[in-house]
Amino acid sequence: MKTEPLPTRAWTTAELADLDRSPLIRVAGARADGTLRHFVLIGHVRIGHDELIRSLNGTGGAWYRGATRTGHGEIDIDGRRTRVAFIRDSGREAEVDQALRARYGNDSGVRQMTSSPAREATLRVVPLA
Repeated sequence: MKTEPLPTRAWTTAELADLDRSPLIRVAGARADGTLRHFVLIGHVRIGHDELIRSLNGTGGAWYRGATRTGHGEIDIDGRRTRVAFIRDSGREAEVDQALRARYGNDSGVRQMTSSPAREATLRVVPLA
């Protein structure tokens, strides 16, 4: 992952409303040359002011590796794209698990997202300035 922090900003009220309305978002990491990898549809949750995502396949998942290689990319919320930073997040796995269950229930997909190795692949998504 890129070691230099990228300039970020807070989510706008409109972006937060879009995220709240959209149970799934599309995520794409940026390559070193700036082009985007393929978008992948994933779930997301908010804890406090932080928007969080997880890789179902853990840190070995293709989209996760792509997102963390440069540390930035884009998300697509119902056709509206936002440039973002992907920042590894740890230390609040139980909170993320609870938020995932509250938003999506407790089906097999959520059970997989709330167990290892997915818990080790939690990223905070922050809009770039």
